[in-house]
Amino acid sequence: MNDSIVAAVSLAGDIAEELRPDMYSYLNLTGGKTAYIIGNGTSRQGLDLSILDGDIWGCNALYRDYSPDYLTIIDVSIMGECCESTYPKHNRCYFSGEWEDPLGHEEYNIIKGTMGVPVREWIDPSHTKVTMHGKGNGNVGILEMQAIGIEDDYKITKIGGPEDDYHLFENWFAGTTAAAMASLNHNYDNVVFVGFDSIWNYDSTKYNNIYAGTRCYGTEDDPENNRLVETGDQGWISQTDQLKILVDRFPNIDYYIMKDELSVEPLEQYLV
Repeated sequence: MNDSIVAAVSLAGDIAEELRPDMYSYLNLTGGKTAYIIGNGTSRQGLDLSILDGDIWGCNALYRDYSPDYLTIIDVSIMGECCESTYPKHNRCYFSGEWEDPLGHEEYNIIKGTMGVPVREWIDPSHTKVTMHGKGNGNVGILEMQAIGIEDDYKITKIGGPEDDYHLFENWFAGTTAAAMASLNHNYDNVVFVGFDSIWNYDSTKYNNIYAGTRCYGTEDDPENNRLVETGDQGWISQTDQLKILVDRFPNIDYYIMKDELSVEPLEQYLV
């Protein structure tokens, strides 16, 4: 490649870098403060999250690759993996389950032998306390206990609903829960869903997730991992119904869906 071509390519790259942040300026469609809820659908692969102009709310295993302003996890195993990595020591997290009264190691070792179900441990040598969380389903009950190590200074906030309906967001998915925590606890004017392919491009034949096939995740070709469409008998309601509740509950917030870095649309059109 000759010098003139190299120079042209370099100049084009510099111009793109200067213009790229401006691509997102239109996202504040109503002005004000914006939260970006980052799902793990494959449409966000390659998106530079650091240039989004607002607070970043990540879901589940995003922390492996990027540290958002807030991380929301519902799945017990991913919470365990996250705590084992000591990520919550320096980063703000919203987790489901009980975190208020952790056990000391001596007490944990006594209780561990009385469980009656397998116990999976997510305990780093630095952890001085342990929390216990059941994992199973609504039809069978608890199939496994997960022991998750923590420290007193871990920045974990327990997920909960508003004072007048504390269980409103119970059994929601990680993405809708993140949006609910952002809407409830922070003064956002706009909430933008990024990487939520299931909202606008749902495919029941595959598990559309960047982390499919990795630790704590099912494989891409396992449709059993899709729990999004139907309201079921295990306490889950469909993602669409969760989003409808969210929009109705917070009428002063404008909700959007980002399909790619140049395509942002109002969320409401996908909730019919």
